[in-house]
Amino acid sequence: MEETKIKMADIIAPHFYDIHDDIRNHRYTFYWEEGGRGSTKSSHISVEIPFLLMSNPECHAVVLRKVGNTIKNSVYPQMQWAIDRLGLTNEFRFKTSPHEITFKETGQKILFMGVDDPQKIKSIKLPFGYVGIVWFEELDQFSGMEEIRSLNQSLLRGGSQYWEFCSFNPPKSQNSWVNEEKLLDDADRIVHHTD
Repeated sequence: MEETKIKMADIIAPHFYDIHDDIRNHRYTFYWEEGGRGSTKSSHISVEIPFLLMSNPECHAVVLRKVGNTIKNSVYPQMQWAIDRLGLTNEFRFKTSPHEITFKETGQKILFMGVDDPQKIKSIKLPFGYVGIVWFEELDQFSGMEEIRSLNQSLLRGGSQYWEFCSFNPPKSQNSWVNEEKLLDDADRIVHHTD
């Protein structure tokens, strides 16, 4: 695991070093990362997920997009890139129908799902353990906190600790639910801005 920590410092941008330390020490459950294109927020999160899986052998991860058919050209290749950058490609098995990545040593899974079919989320079956890591990519495309809470009720249960990542471009409208929600105090959430 020490080798992975060293590689993390080489892979993630310096403005994520502090947040990586927060994630590693589980200072928060909810990590909101906002930034424009090129801010490397998705690259950062995608590198954190395999690192967390390897450190928490009972955890599985679920990566969500609002629309399922966006997975094959966005979060799935992003996760492949991250695993390759960590030098771990041979440690994982990659499947595209459905999109899924498995850590060979333990059988832990990274599942990819669109929320346009919420029944699939409710019926996730895992070989062991629990969903301990969730990534909402393009958070602002989801309908609001009610939808996020509902998904969390289906996903974040049965485990001892969780990490939830939400990445998004700052919405232009100040009335956007994301812009309003990120201003609310939540002792278990950090909002990290990059540009």
